[in-house]
Amino acid sequence: MNRDLHNAISTAVTIAPAANRTATTNGTGVDLAGYRTAVALVQFGVVTDGTWTPTIEESDDNSSFTTATDISGSFTATTSSNDETVQEVSYTGSKRYIRVVVTETVASTTGALFNALIVRGNPITKPAT
Repeated sequence: MNRDLHNAISTAVTIAPAANRTATTNGTGVDLAGYRTAVALVQFGVVTDGTWTPTIEESDDNSSFTTATDISGSFTATTSSNDETVQEVSYTGSKRYIRVVVTETVASTTGALFNALIVRGNPITKPAT
């Protein structure tokens, strides 16, 4: 059995780490061309106030995004009582581009620390790049 995960995945940042955010954050679109699977990982650090809800959005053209419904798993709204976690949801749709959006669903003053990655897997040709 080949246990080499390194050559079977490729990661891309959709929301880069930054100082506390106090507003909804749209991630950068990630191209899934050449991959059969993808999972979105959202890492929350300290949340001082507000409620933050991640979603995956999808697009054919990396311009017009809509909420993805072809997913496996679900994200949880994050507050100061359940912060410092990593959440993951698989994308099972067929669009070429996806991104993570973290929506501020309850207003904040000092905000939240978070970032998001897309892990692309099962490349059509290996090794993944």
